[in-house]
Amino acid sequence: MQYHHFSQYIAGIYRRSKNDFNHQIEALDVHATQSDLLMFIYEHPGRQQVQIAQEMSVDPSLLARDLTVLAKKGWVTRTPATTDRRAKIIALTVAGEALAQELTETMAKWWQSLFNELADFDVDDFDTKLTDIYNVLLKRDRP
Repeated sequence: MQYHHFSQYIAGIYRRSKNDFNHQIEALDVHATQSDLLMFIYEHPGRQQVQIAQEMSVDPSLLARDLTVLAKKGWVTRTPATTDRRAKIIALTVAGEALAQELTETMAKWWQSLFNELADFDVDDFDTKLTDIYNVLLKRDRP
């Protein structure tokens, strides 16, 4: 087994999916990275900004910039946490939630179309294995 190809394949799949996705969402005035962020917040409500950065493996300063853009567009809010005023709870606005739902549906259709081209591909097993890998990597970052 040539394990070193995994990174190449994962990176290539990600780039190609984002390129295709960007073309599909051009009219929505949101970039792929920001769309990933909106979908993550939609699926993980109530997270603090630092948690989002960690769980998405995004540089905190880049995340802050994207959140500023999304807040200016009226899609997210940043509210100080009750336990630590410096920590910010990130939430979707009503408009942000509607957009995140649309993005999620568009992304799901993209993946479904791809999987339809693969005969006898076990999507559920693939999802389980990717989730397992992701969770192992997350655990490595936690003390």
